[in-house]
Amino acid sequence: MAGSRGEVKKRWIRCLIWQQVVGTIIWITWNTALALTVSSDGPTLSSFGIGFLRFLVFQMCMTLLLVGHFIVTSPEEKAAAGVWEIMVGFMGAVIGGRDEATCLRRRTQTLADWALFVFITTFVGFLALFSLAVGLMSPFDTILRGAALGFVYGLHYIYKRRWVLCFPIIQRPLFFSLKMGIPSAATRALKLSLIALPCATTLIFFLHSRFRINDNGNGFLSSQTVFFLASYPIVFCWELIHHLIQVVHTRRYVFAPPHGSAAAETNPTDQLLVALEENSERSLAQYLAYLDLCMVSENNVDSWRRAAFFEETGETYKRIISACLGPLEQMVIRLRESLDGTSLDKKSDVLSHQMHLPTDYPVQENVKEAFTDLQLCSWCARTVASLTSSSHEEDRFGVAQLSGCNGVVVSTLLSCLLIVEVYLGKRSNIQPMHLMGPASIRWNLPSRGGVIEVGKKQGLASKKKTILRKKAYAMADVLRLAIYQIISVFQDEMLL
Repeated sequence: MAGSRGEVKKRWIRCLIWQQVVGTIIWITWNTALALTVSSDGPTLSSFGIGFLRFLVFQMCMTLLLVGHFIVTSPEEKAAAGVWEIMVGFMGAVIGGRDEATCLRRRTQTLADWALFVFITTFVGFLALFSLAVGLMSPFDTILRGAALGFVYGLHYIYKRRWVLCFPIIQRPLFFSLKMGIPSAATRALKLSLIALPCATTLIFFLHSRFRINDNGNGFLSSQTVFFLASYPIVFCWELIHHLIQVVHTRRYVFAPPHGSAAAETNPTDQLLVALEENSERSLAQYLAYLDLCMVSENNVDSWRRAAFFEETGETYKRIISACLGPLEQMVIRLRESLDGTSLDKKSDVLSHQMHLPTDYPVQENVKEAFTDLQLCSWCARTVASLTSSSHEEDRFGVAQLSGCNGVVVSTLLSCLLIVEVYLGKRSNIQPMHLMGPASIRWNLPSRGGVIEVGKKQGLASKKKTILRKKAYAMADVLRLAIYQIISVFQDEMLL
């Protein structure tokens, strides 16, 4: 596990180096263009010493922004605690005389991280604009406009959940991936610069008395022009840093020793198993381990690694299947709790639970948490389906069949598909019988306090175009393909 964590640190160091290179190029290019466009009588722009100081300030701003990204960047979506939820949790801690629940502490920490990121972007926006437009605007204008630029960017970044790492479907070369993100970064930088323009103007209008007393049209237009010309390269640099983080951190990392080495002959899967079975919260290293496992299971490039999964004792195969079925079973449990309208967590905060609305608690808590690990669950479903189908030809010792993993995999995939379709309100042909599968998951429709008639559409009342329903449809497609992949291989051995 130390090797994977070290790889994550190396990736952040690479981002720091490339960020300095990108910042240097953008600062030199746009500062030169700004000096040629906007005339200045003072020696500020032409002085080498002051210019070098401004360059250092600009690079320090980009480094601070990278620190902010390090704080909020995560491979999974996180929910922040609201003010009302924090107050209720505090009241429960005071009345009950115990600490806050772990979930509430985690949500509060997420909210604090988001607030810190917005503060960092606000401070960075002021310093970055100061480094490019010093001497072209009054110091007060520079402070307000730069702070408004950073504040708008920080709010947009958090609201759009751009801090979540989006793993690409196809792993492309590094240079190609970086090149493909430049046009979108330029377009988004233009939009954000235009949005920040009226926001900064409104802020100055209310805080700067000069705009209300002396209405100088020429000075106002000049300040607007300088602000836009200086804000665009700043936001463009921020967007490139964001794209760089996305590309660098979502690249595949091979959790295996070099092929042909002594470690590859003796323990080819130890590093992967340690990363998969990490007990802490979902980390980037664990996501990279699941990604590597999925690519090994689906592709024939590293066939020697996949052959090591089917070793004679079967212990490796059972540990891999267990690690992949864990997130899927958690998704089933959370969706079932939301459809039943009750929580199975006996240790949850009772006061906080009572303060929630009956219809709001399941949707806001369990359903959102169920689809938080959508990317991870899709990898797990694809992995177990690929390994199960591959065992038909590659499992020389029959460990997949003898250990009972095949039955557990099919049972879990069917349970996941059933509960997702019930959430979507689709029809189901499975009778409401209390059957227990090998994965200890009941194959019955949740009652939600009443009797469900087979053939009628069920599910939570929600809009059809919400993000949760889109995620549910995507997960249902992955589960159907996984089940079909297994059936297409074992159709001759299946009982009619």
